[in-house]
Amino acid sequence: MNRGSKPKEDIYNYKPSLASGFTFIEVMVAVVIISITALGIMHGTVHSRGMLRSLELRERATEELTNYIEYWQGRIADGKLSIVEKAGDHLGKQIYLVGNSSSDFKVPATLYYDFEKQNSKYNSPVYDAYKIKVWIRWQDFFLQDNDSNIVHERILETVMASYNL
Repeated sequence: MNRGSKPKEDIYNYKPSLASGFTFIEVMVAVVIISITALGIMHGTVHSRGMLRSLELRERATEELTNYIEYWQGRIADGKLSIVEKAGDHLGKQIYLVGNSSSDFKVPATLYYDFEKQNSKYNSPVYDAYKIKVWIRWQDFFLQDNDSNIVHERILETVMASYNL
């Protein structure tokens, strides 16, 4: 800037030199750095989304198991179990953790149960005790190959005593 000139006039009379501005290499290095950072953020986002979905499915499976074990506790307390029901269900009952049978996006699961009569010298003859075991199995294809055979399983067990009339 010329000391004798007015500041407004200097703005309009500015002539850039050859060294001013960014070079092509600097711009390309900045693009590479931003791309690597964005790739890392995207990978972290996809991974956290997959983990949250997996946690959501495990929580939903645990809710189903809790309801199922309460159902069988009620049936034992009722005292009207058939011989077939006392044998357990190792073939399973299909439910859906997400969606339903007609949904495009669904996660089917299978519920199982088993009873085992508990005999003990300490049990009174007026009580019957049953060990109830319920479990659920499902496959989650999110972030996995479709030919993957990873099966998730949750198990709940309890002992139920019922009074014989």
